[in-house]
Amino acid sequence: MRQNLALLAFFMLIAGLAVMVPSNATSADQNPIRGAKLSQKGRSLIFQVRVSQQVNMGKLDRRPDFIRGNQRYTCLLMNRKGRSSVVRICLGGSDRTYRALGVSRTSASGKVRSSKVIRAEVKKVNDLQIVATFDPRDAGLPPGRYAWRVVNHSGGCPSGGPTAKPSEDCLSQYPPKRRAVYGLRPVVAVGCTGGNGEFVTHGPRGRKRVALTFDDGPSDYTPAILRILARRNAKATFFMLGQQVASNPRSARRVLALGHEVANHSYDHDQLPSGSNIRRSTRRIRQVTGFRPCLFRPPYGAVSSTLKQSVRANRMKTVNWDVDTSDWKLPGAASISSTIVHRVRPGSIVLMHDGGGPRSGTVAALDSAITGLRRRGYRLVTVSELLGNRVIYRPAR
Repeated sequence: MRQNLALLAFFMLIAGLAVMVPSNATSADQNPIRGAKLSQKGRSLIFQVRVSQQVNMGKLDRRPDFIRGNQRYTCLLMNRKGRSSVVRICLGGSDRTYRALGVSRTSASGKVRSSKVIRAEVKKVNDLQIVATFDPRDAGLPPGRYAWRVVNHSGGCPSGGPTAKPSEDCLSQYPPKRRAVYGLRPVVAVGCTGGNGEFVTHGPRGRKRVALTFDDGPSDYTPAILRILARRNAKATFFMLGQQVASNPRSARRVLALGHEVANHSYDHDQLPSGSNIRRSTRRIRQVTGFRPCLFRPPYGAVSSTLKQSVRANRMKTVNWDVDTSDWKLPGAASISSTIVHRVRPGSIVLMHDGGGPRSGTVAALDSAITGLRRRGYRLVTVSELLGNRVIYRPAR
């Protein structure tokens, strides 16, 4: 009898110890996250995670409450060196599951200070590997050194209801002990694809996207246009004259630094410029900005077979427009804005000017034009993005 009681007490003690050991302190085989990796390709940050069992992405909450709640989530945590806030980038969501990520900026304890959804490309390489590609700038991640970790909360516990604090038994992480360190590098745009000599006046008509373009700059009006575009988070393409780039190098570099596109508009606005004129402009743009343009717009929109051959030889695409604001005639801000909003179609390329004359009307029209386009469901993109070309990035020196 005494032996039986002793054995019973021994087994009860072992069982109690097993309950006290949290799951994330047990063997690595019990951690659903088997591995994770960060890498950078051009402007994109690539987040890869390997798991031990198939994940239902649609059941993950991409904007969870990290302190209270009982959601399922898988998130990349990034903490910039010297900063207390943590950026949490989460997979999943019931809509746009493979085209978006949830981004929350939190305190170290997990209290959410801001939250949003950003565009991303998410793929399941197989049932056990997920790869997410996104622009770190969209997530509020500037270049620098970051401590990072992937966390997974499985849900289903504790039993204290939806407002109870998540149990450590449901939480697993990788690396399991110390956070890893990653250096996010600054990158610069150095060129673009698509310089095949093709002549275009618009992009594909299947999607509600539009490209705003500005000719004849950079000039004294360019900084005001850039401020409006930055405030409205809109992108544009600037067809620059080589001689204007030489006169306004700071504005030329600023256009590129803000994520807009730089393109060639000849050196000095000659009608039907020669191949050497085009090359001279490209050299000056590249000397000042470090970017080699792949788009060319002919002055006055005038083209010939000889010009097209020169553009092809210079590895560029000839780009005109299908919406002309006639802002060079100084019709006033209301007319310019109305022309843009009411004449665009999906895939339109809009002609405006930031140089070559007084452009205060163009500047004054821009904000209301952007508002009108977005009310109609349009997204503002660069010409290269509209045409499906790709910008080439390299690490900054």
